[in-house]
Amino acid sequence: MMIRIPSAAVNNGSLVTRRAATNCSFTTATTPSPEPPLRRSANYQPNQWDYNSIKSLDSDYDQVKARTTILFAELKEEVRSLIKQENKFVARLELIDDIEHLGLEHHFGEEIMDALTSISAKSDHISVVMKEDLHATALLFRLLRQHGLHVSQDVFSHFKDEKGSFRVSLLEKDVQGLLSLYEASFLGFHGEETLEEARDFTTKHLVNLIPRTHPQIKEKVQRSLELPLHWRMTRLEARWYIDQYKTSENMNPALLQFAKLDFNLVQSTHHKELKKMIEWWKKLGLGERSSFARDRLVECFFCAVGTVFGPQHGFCREEITKVMALITTMDDVYDVYGSLDELQLFTKAVERWQCDGSEELPEYMKICYNSLYNTAEELANKIQKLEGWDCMPYIGKVWADLFKAFLREAEWHYSGYKPRLEEYLNNGWISVSGHVILVHVFLLSDRRGKTKEGLQHLMNYPNLIKSSSMIFRLCNDIATSAAELARGDTPTSMHCYMSEYNTTEDQARREIWNLISKSWKELNEGLSDCSPLSLFFGKTAMNLARVMHCVYQHGDSHGAPDQDKENQIKSLFCEPMKLEEHMSLYEHKTLNNHLIR
Repeated sequence: MMIRIPSAAVNNGSLVTRRAATNCSFTTATTPSPEPPLRRSANYQPNQWDYNSIKSLDSDYDQVKARTTILFAELKEEVRSLIKQENKFVARLELIDDIEHLGLEHHFGEEIMDALTSISAKSDHISVVMKEDLHATALLFRLLRQHGLHVSQDVFSHFKDEKGSFRVSLLEKDVQGLLSLYEASFLGFHGEETLEEARDFTTKHLVNLIPRTHPQIKEKVQRSLELPLHWRMTRLEARWYIDQYKTSENMNPALLQFAKLDFNLVQSTHHKELKKMIEWWKKLGLGERSSFARDRLVECFFCAVGTVFGPQHGFCREEITKVMALITTMDDVYDVYGSLDELQLFTKAVERWQCDGSEELPEYMKICYNSLYNTAEELANKIQKLEGWDCMPYIGKVWADLFKAFLREAEWHYSGYKPRLEEYLNNGWISVSGHVILVHVFLLSDRRGKTKEGLQHLMNYPNLIKSSSMIFRLCNDIATSAAELARGDTPTSMHCYMSEYNTTEDQARREIWNLISKSWKELNEGLSDCSPLSLFFGKTAMNLARVMHCVYQHGDSHGAPDQDKENQIKSLFCEPMKLEEHMSLYEHKTLNNHLIR
């Protein structure tokens, strides 16, 4: 049932019609303070991107697309047929895994779900048939769990000895199987002890096996031990895997060529969107008029692409970019620049959520409030026009909840209060802003996936939102705790734990990683039962968590982007994959024959 609902409870159940955007801007005179408040500075590094240069980079891929349209369509149909026709069970699983790893799931989502649903229906029988194939069993388990399908941890019981421990004999011949079991262990739920044992067993032995492992598998093992596949940003992983797939023993040249073509076409789409976002940001003028705040438009777009990368979701991606850019600015207002009195005024203004809500605010906050409100109202008008209902009150609620959490942290800072870890995290999963991003994803998703029941469930912030946001918060804290402590900000989860339990920094870091693992289990469970939300929403919540692992893996690459982050961004938006020479008809037929075989 598509949403046909009232604006919110505050509207007494009546349908509110959105008026035309008013583009609020007020310049009411205010009495200047005799002594302006002392402003702090986080000394953030300036924006590293030349927006004009990005805009001037015109992709020629539209021309390439015109020349390769027929080939692309034929390759796509060949791969679709292969998914349906592959009869060898393990080969079919590996094909699905390769397709997803290469970033092609957006083309074959229905075919993959049909195949995996069919496999899931007889997974118990299949697990018995292939009980000695650890790689296949682990791959089956991981793929089913990744798609929210039921599979029991008991499929791994065949690989245990009479004492209930994983067999030592697994170490003798099956490094790939160990790696697959390691990756599968990260899709566990609470209480699944077998998967906990699998993670401990494989981690210990993979580390020991690295020195005598083949170079190709060695790189995969090292990469996974640093960050498991389930936690990695999928779009960056696709860029990396295409290069790896070229040297794979089972490389399919048609699939490889299709992956390269698709990567470049999607990159071209993203590049156009990025240029559009730069135009929006420059027209908004918030970055220029809020010089105290981080200008991270490109980094925000990178995060939006990681959260929702499919080319068909451009509208969603653009609006998420806007939300993230606004969050970044407002985070700096509350964390660094604003006085406590000003922050209290701003929070109350957003709670009222009115077009003229900025009248009592200082000038720099008027700019922030009007940018926020006008951007929200523009989106609300678009949704009203497309779907016939008013989402503005819901947008206002998520922003108000965020700023109340921001304000609480500011009050802790100004009073010198040190919260306990539980108190900090109960506020911190909200103050990290994941709920704002994910509610916007819901509002911007396909109308068929939006129901009144789903919206009501969403606004109670279910575990899909809370667990994804908690991962966001904890990854952020691990990366930023030293810098925030140095400038006197509110203690992070690291410092709260150290203070509460009188531990060392290393002990606190281990505990935070344990909390991250716990949150991932909750997120895995949420994906297995998304109702009344959609599977798309569940996967998006996971993608947001993955993006934050990427952003904070080697430090704070949002507050202080480094060369590695710049290279990642360029690889996704500015550097096309090198294609093979344009194939002749004979070469294309050769590829077709390869696919058929």
